[in-house]
Amino acid sequence: MTFARALLTAWLLFLGGTFSTLAQAPAKVKLKPDVEKFITQMVQQHRFDENFLRKLFSQMKGNDGVVKAINAPATSKPWYEFRNIFVTPTRTAGGVAFWNDNAEQLKRARDIYGVPEEIIVAIIGVESIYGKRTGSFKVIESLYTLAFEMPERANYFRSEMEQFLLLTRENSLDPLSVKGSFAGAIGMPQFMPTSYRRFAVDFDSDGKVDLWDSVPDIIGSVANYLHTFGWIGGQAVVVPARLSGTEFQDIVEKGYKPHLTLAQMLPKGVEPTETLSADLVAGLFSLEAEQGPEYWLALNNFYVITRYNRSKNYAMAVQQLAQAIARERESQSAPAVAVENP
Repeated sequence: MTFARALLTAWLLFLGGTFSTLAQAPAKVKLKPDVEKFITQMVQQHRFDENFLRKLFSQMKGNDGVVKAINAPATSKPWYEFRNIFVTPTRTAGGVAFWNDNAEQLKRARDIYGVPEEIIVAIIGVESIYGKRTGSFKVIESLYTLAFEMPERANYFRSEMEQFLLLTRENSLDPLSVKGSFAGAIGMPQFMPTSYRRFAVDFDSDGKVDLWDSVPDIIGSVANYLHTFGWIGGQAVVVPARLSGTEFQDIVEKGYKPHLTLAQMLPKGVEPTETLSADLVAGLFSLEAEQGPEYWLALNNFYVITRYNRSKNYAMAVQQLAQAIARERESQSAPAVAVENP
């Protein structure tokens, strides 16, 4: 073989090997600039594998169902419609059964965190009907849609995507297999990923936190969440307001966050329909009833419930479902009264 022929053969072999290597190497998929930036952040801050994230995000696309749901949440309905969805005989009966089945864990959560059993049960009932509806959306797809396809709250949902990926890595979960709500909420109590990592607790002491199948963890985590945001044991949640004049509208406009004492509200024509300390701080809000607006005094614990879901409809549904569950359970446990024959 001449030198020239040998050189040509070597060159052809080199080219063949190069093309073979390129064929085997994964093509670098072009991603959105915001996604590229997010991947860089995850690699630099949390040591994620770049190829893993690229492969993951190359499979993502916007979900029209998520867009439709986020633009028309149930909490936007008028109160009288919202209440009929969540404060029902079915959820009440389910709440009594859930309480009876888990009375020991609920009492332990109340003793540790100060949150009444009925409030914990009602939140789980409103969120997922005691685990029956935990969401059918792929969480990562929901978060991708809201973080990279919709600009309105992109920063918030990118943060939730970050926490979701950390959560799945910590718990050895396949990010593509986790199901949840259209907003990315997870498990029986429907915690967002940030809340899962920050507030969920290992209440059954098995070394892991499981908000899908461990009822003790679910109960303890809901109680810890409310406790962390300032739940005050033994204090009321809301009371109906009695109004006079027109100055009360100024208080309504400031929202349900407690900001005035009841003593300060009195000269403006606002007073509770129940006996409460004049030093209690409250907010005043209205709900849309079929017959017209209802006015309620929101105390600290009402505001705490809105930290779970920032909707006055949601917080009121939790409160009224909790009351219905407690009443029904008490009536079932009350001893029968014997009727004497005349």
